[in-house]
Amino acid sequence: MQCEQDGRVRVKTNILRNLIGLAAAAPILAAPADARAQQGPPAPVPVPVSEQTVTVAAAGRVTREPDRAELSLAVETFAATAQEAAAANADKMQALLDALRRLGLDDDDIETMSYQLHPEYDFTPGEPRRPGEQRLVGYRARNMVRVTIDEIARVGEVIDAAIAAGADRVHGVAFRLSDPEEARQDAIRDAIAKARLEAETIAGAIGRTLGPVLAVTTTGVFQPPIVMARMESAAVAAPTPIEPGELDITASVTMVFRLDPRQ
Repeated sequence: MQCEQDGRVRVKTNILRNLIGLAAAAPILAAPADARAQQGPPAPVPVPVSEQTVTVAAAGRVTREPDRAELSLAVETFAATAQEAAAANADKMQALLDALRRLGLDDDDIETMSYQLHPEYDFTPGEPRRPGEQRLVGYRARNMVRVTIDEIARVGEVIDAAIAAGADRVHGVAFRLSDPEEARQDAIRDAIAKARLEAETIAGAIGRTLGPVLAVTTTGVFQPPIVMARMESAAVAAPTPIEPGELDITASVTMVFRLDPRQ
């Protein structure tokens, strides 16, 4: 009996010693967590240099002399009936087309833009307590064609010949480039050079070095035509002088560069 009691005493003593050891170690284990709490939140992770970029946008422009003209011509007739107005208009348009072909223009250079035939009315105002009166007075026909001219120096000659052949209206002359691709490439190069210069300025101002290009996008090319105002046939005297001027071709780019540390 005495032996059993001694054994139980030894077991309890060992358990007590273990609990005391754990209690003594607990402050040591908790110390790092308390220290971190006193230091505040962790410092932000630095962004890798490869992910630091600058984005710039720029527009480039080049100037070119046009080498193509688009001329809009119309013949107009008026008659008591629709059939008479249409027939007279067809005769005038045929005379105009013949004149254009005699100048060496092909059928591919002449395109119908619109044809209109509509009635016209005369309105007589009414008297007090009496409505006005609308009366049909005839029909008006108008046929408009677009003529493409690849020799700018001949535009005035074509206008004069068209008016002499019966054209009633010159609705405008638009000057363009027949092949704008080369000018487009030059405008893009100009835009890229300007974008790079701006990016280098930004990088230098913030103490960085401009790295490689990561992305480039372009919004396309704009080639606005030079348009001359509409002229009435009675106001044009031969020979007609034509000065086309110059065209501005523009292109826009957006570029993304990487920023490297200054060496």
